[in-house]
Amino acid sequence: MRLWSAAVLASTVGLSHAQEMAGPDIPRVLTPARLDQPLSEVPASVTIITQDMIRASGARELYQVMRLVPGMSVAKADGNVPSVSYHGTQARDHRRMLVLLDGRSVYRPGLARVNWNDLAIALEDVERIEVTRGPAAAAYGANAFSGVINIISRDPRDSEGQEARLRAGNNGIRDAYVSSGWHHGNGAFRISVESRGDDGYDAGLPPMEDGDGKRANTVNGRGVWELDNGDVLSFYLGGSRSKLERAPESSLRGLGDYQRLAIQRDDNAFAGMVWERQLSDWHQLKVSGYTQYSDEKLPLTMCYFDPLTGQHGAGGGLFFSREMRDLYLANDGDIGATLAAASNDPAVQQRYGTLLSSGADRFCGTSYLDVREQRYDLEIQDTIQISQWARLVAGLNLRYDRASSQTYLSGTADNVSRRAFANLALKPLSRLTANLGGYWEYDDLNGEHFTPRIGLSWRLMPGHHLRWVYARGLRSPDVYEDQAHSNAPISRLNGPFGDRTADWLGWDPAYFFVSEQADGNLKPERIRSREWGYYGHFGDVELDVRYFQEELWDLISGSISPVNFDADNSGKVTHRGTEAQLSWRPGARHWLRLSGAHIHTRSNSATELRFAARDSGSALWEWHALRNWWLSSGYYLARDYNNHPYERLDLQLAYRRALGPTHLEASLLVQHFLENEPVVFAENRYRADERFWLTLALRF
Repeated sequence: MRLWSAAVLASTVGLSHAQEMAGPDIPRVLTPARLDQPLSEVPASVTIITQDMIRASGARELYQVMRLVPGMSVAKADGNVPSVSYHGTQARDHRRMLVLLDGRSVYRPGLARVNWNDLAIALEDVERIEVTRGPAAAAYGANAFSGVINIISRDPRDSEGQEARLRAGNNGIRDAYVSSGWHHGNGAFRISVESRGDDGYDAGLPPMEDGDGKRANTVNGRGVWELDNGDVLSFYLGGSRSKLERAPESSLRGLGDYQRLAIQRDDNAFAGMVWERQLSDWHQLKVSGYTQYSDEKLPLTMCYFDPLTGQHGAGGGLFFSREMRDLYLANDGDIGATLAAASNDPAVQQRYGTLLSSGADRFCGTSYLDVREQRYDLEIQDTIQISQWARLVAGLNLRYDRASSQTYLSGTADNVSRRAFANLALKPLSRLTANLGGYWEYDDLNGEHFTPRIGLSWRLMPGHHLRWVYARGLRSPDVYEDQAHSNAPISRLNGPFGDRTADWLGWDPAYFFVSEQADGNLKPERIRSREWGYYGHFGDVELDVRYFQEELWDLISGSISPVNFDADNSGKVTHRGTEAQLSWRPGARHWLRLSGAHIHTRSNSATELRFAARDSGSALWEWHALRNWWLSSGYYLARDYNNHPYERLDLQLAYRRALGPTHLEASLLVQHFLENEPVVFAENRYRADERFWLTLALRF
C-alpha cells in the first residue's frame, strides 16, 4: 500500500525526516498521533493486523479479526449483534471505543455504538488495521475513550482487475463478493459488493426459538486522482442494508407473546472527499469532509396479557391506555407501583370495562424501536516540520449530528461540535522521543472539555525501546442519554380497536404507558491511563509488552432502555494488567503470531464486569507447506465472559494456483469449540461443536 495514500485515509501525514530516523525493520503506523512514526516512537501501544493475518485467520467478518488484539473482548453477545470492546466492560452497550473506516468515524451519535454488521467494507478490501490500545482522545476527541480501531482500505492505485468469491458452510453460511478496479490517466477507482448471511446461534433454544439469523449486503467505492499540480483528490462512497432476526426484547418479556418473528432492518449510506496538497517538502495540508446516514427499525408485533388476570384478553389494551399513563405519572414513574394500583384506580377500571365490552379475545398491535441518525463532518489538518527535531500536526474540526426517533426521543435532537487538536513530536536527544498532544472540544450538549496525552520513548539500543504514556480521555453522553424522552406508539391494532383508537384507549395515537425522560444532567465518562511498555525488534522476532493502570469514573452503568431508563454517573471501574504480543518469522515459508493479556478488573457495578476476561489470548500460525498449498491454525481464549469461558481452535487448508492471468484460490476452514459453554449469556448457544465453510476465490 502506498504510504502517501495510507496517510490520507488515516488522517495522518508522514515526513521523510521521520522515515530516516526509524530503522528499516521497524513497522510504521499512522494512527496514534496522526503522524507517520515507527512503532518504537508512538505515544501508545499499537497492534497492526495485516492482510496476511486476515487471510490466515480465515475470518468471514471484520469483527472476528479483533480477537488477534491483546486485551480485546470480542463475541456475539446479543444474538447476531457483535460486541467488540477493548478492556471489555458492558457486554451489550459497548460504546467506549472509536472505530475509523478510511478516516471516517463509524461511531454513531444517536445511540452511541458501533454496528459491526453494517460496516461497508469486505475483508478482501482491507489493507491493514491499526489498533491504538489506550485512550486516544488527545488525537481524536471524545469517544476515543479506551482506544481506536483504524481500518485502512486498499488504495485503488495499487489494485486493478476483478475479483470474485463464494463461500458456503453449515449454520446457513452463504457469502458472496465481487470487486472491480481500473485505472484511467492519473486516476484509479475500485468498487466492491458483498453479501453475508448465516443462521446465528442455533434456533430452538429459548429465548431464540425462531432463530437469530442475519443477512447483510454492502457496497463500497473509492477513487483517487493525482492532479496536474501535484494535489491528490480522493473520494469514497457506499452503504449497507442488513436484516437481523432478533430475540424477544428482555424488557417486554412477561407482557405478552410475539405474533411474528421480530426482524430488524438497517439502511446506511455515506460519502466523503479528501483533498491534500504538498505545500513544500516540509509542509502538508489536508482538508476532508464526509456525510453519513443510518435508519434502523425493529417492529415488535405482540398480543398483550391482561395486566389484571395475566391471561390474553382485551384488557391487554390497558398497557396503551391514557389512564394507565396518568397513573404511571402519578406514581412518579414506578412501574411496579402503577401495576399494583391499577385494580383500585377508578379511571383505569372504567377504561378496563370499555375494553372488555369490545368482545375481543385479545389485544394485539405493532410497536417500533426506531432511530435515524445523520452526521456532517469537516476537518482541516496541517502538518509541518519545524526543525530536524520537531514536527507538529494540528487541525480544526466541525461536526453536526442529528438523531430522530419517536420511541427513544419523541422527535428529533441535534448536536454541534467544534474541535481543535495538536500533537508535537520532539526528539531533543538522539535516544529520546516525546509526543505532547491535546484535544479541545465544545459541543452543545456537553460543553467544553480538553484531553491531554504525553508519551516518552527511550532507545536503549538499536531495536529496543522503553515507553511511558500518560493519557486522559472522555466519552460524552450521546444524544439519547442526554435527551431521552421515550414514547412507544402502537399501530395496526386488531379487531375493533384499530378503527377507533381514541374511543377504546383514550387517545390517538396510543402510547405504551411507560415513558422515560432524561434529566439532561449527565456528565461525560472519564478515564485516566498510565502505561509502561517495552518494544523490541531483533532478528526475526518483534515483541511488545505493556503494563497499564486505568481508572474509569463517572460511568453510565445503569439501564438506558425506553422502559427502564436509569442513567447516572455512579459507575466506577479500575483495570490493572499486562498485555503482550509477539511476531516471529523464522523463514519465508511460515510465521507465528501470539498475543495475551492478564487483567484485573474491579467495579462497583456488576454490569461493568460481564465482558471483562481476566485471561485472554490468541495464536495464529501459517505454513506454506508446498508450492501451491498452505496451512494455518488459530487458537482463541477468553476466561471468562460473564462467568462463561470461551475457547476455540481453527484449522484452515488452502490451495492457490495461477492459470495464466487468472489466480484461483480454494480454502476449507473448520472451527472447533473447546468449551461446551454459552457465549456471554445463556441463550447464546450452538448445538454442534464445529462450524466449517468452504471458500472459492478468483482474481483476473
